[in-house]
Amino acid sequence: MARNEEAPALQVIVLGSGGGPLENDTTAFLVRSLSGGFYKASILAVDAGVHLSAIVKILERYLPNFDGASAPNIFTVVDGPFKGLKSPYRSAKAIAAYISGTLIGTYLITHPHLDHISGFVINTANIAGPDRAKRLAGLPSTIEAFKKHIFNNVIWPNLSDEGGVGLVNYTRLIEGGSSAMGEGEAKGYQEICEGLSVKAWVVSHGNCSNNHQHRGAITLNVGPNVGANIGVNAGSNSGPVGATSSLGNSGLLVPEILSPMVKSGSEAHRRVSSLSNQDRPQHDYFSIIQPESPMYEPTCVVDSSVYFIRDIRTGNEIVIFGDVEPDSISLTPRNRHVWTQVAPIFKAGRLGAILIECSYDDSVTNDRLYGHMAPRYFIEELKALAEEVEICRREQEEIDKGGYTSASFSAISRYPHIPLSSSPVSTLSPLSPLSRPPRCSAEEASTPYPSRRDKYPLKGLKIVVIHLKDRLDDGPPIGGIVSAQLQAYEEVEQFGCEFVFPKQGDALYF
Repeated sequence: MARNEEAPALQVIVLGSGGGPLENDTTAFLVRSLSGGFYKASILAVDAGVHLSAIVKILERYLPNFDGASAPNIFTVVDGPFKGLKSPYRSAKAIAAYISGTLIGTYLITHPHLDHISGFVINTANIAGPDRAKRLAGLPSTIEAFKKHIFNNVIWPNLSDEGGVGLVNYTRLIEGGSSAMGEGEAKGYQEICEGLSVKAWVVSHGNCSNNHQHRGAITLNVGPNVGANIGVNAGSNSGPVGATSSLGNSGLLVPEILSPMVKSGSEAHRRVSSLSNQDRPQHDYFSIIQPESPMYEPTCVVDSSVYFIRDIRTGNEIVIFGDVEPDSISLTPRNRHVWTQVAPIFKAGRLGAILIECSYDDSVTNDRLYGHMAPRYFIEELKALAEEVEICRREQEEIDKGGYTSASFSAISRYPHIPLSSSPVSTLSPLSPLSRPPRCSAEEASTPYPSRRDKYPLKGLKIVVIHLKDRLDDGPPIGGIVSAQLQAYEEVEQFGCEFVFPKQGDALYF
């Protein structure tokens, strides 16, 4: 069900909604609780591909022109996404610096790619004084990347609190949250800024083009003949069935389901997300491949994050994905577990929106997705969420009948074989247990996902589509193309959700 009809609890200000190649609209959002006004450390920045320049541009649309004599000592913004903000300054640049330097307390980064961090890094020149140190929060892999590759006195001065000058304080989030934090529905959520708490999960964003070992996924060491034997077509645009993906010039093919290929050669692949018994998801991708096998080869999975951001006062939430690839062509599928976490929040009426990428339209072939989504896969992920919502609904029915308890249907008990994270792997050591290939028992393999009963299982849910990559041609805008394709899928699937395509400067309320 949609979020409870009441006054909005969260505001999202869109500083950038694109995925490049234009650098002036790359991914960046400001999130704040509406339980209070604009005050020190009350704003959370989620990614910062663009930052100060976007805030200035937005303010310039709404600020009046002062002749100097008529300017008040304390100026109040009266229109636009920053409406109600009181500032000791009156120019767009000065107010933007005040917002970035004083009102934003934490930068929450999904992953360390430049289109998500460059604004933050360049704008650190606006950080001054120890009382204005910024918190940089993310999963450990993100923080490690900042330490090694950004704040390293080569690419940028070490402004951090770890061997540097202390203007940026690293905060490493625990995947899935800390069991020592929060109670009830808020268990595991960590307060991240005034009025907001967060829980993080790892998602996959493709694999590195260099075939080296530094994270915990695996691939199969298959040559071109094997690919030919199993009918892999790296340039296929036919959707998930038989789909593959490659990154860069690595030549690495990423089939949607690998173990059925190895077992039967030309056996047709099944969709990962479906609603029928015959097409139920399969998770035993590498079930016959052992570490000593010549086909077993570690590879680098690019980690990204998804953040569950919770308004502490009301308990309402939004979910913001970093860059993410579909499970059906991922070497390390992690999205399904995320949907098991999203579904009960939606069912409880506490989910305001999901912000998730769809970088390309369906004309882009699988080998050129580079760890991103296209509508044909985007709709698969919504199917997976709809299935999880149906599971939640049936779970509640059983509880109401006095049958199963909620623990009986927990995500972990239903999907014990799905890897939730990857961990750093020593070049001298085998893969860690956390990153072993997922395996499923015969009993699990025979358990289907439920068929759908509700015509509109996601009715009222807002899906905010972000990170579209501009094609820079004379054709129609990419947003219109992706929107039309998603709507066509929606007409068939009838999820009942609403697709929102935000623009820079938009204020979204949930």
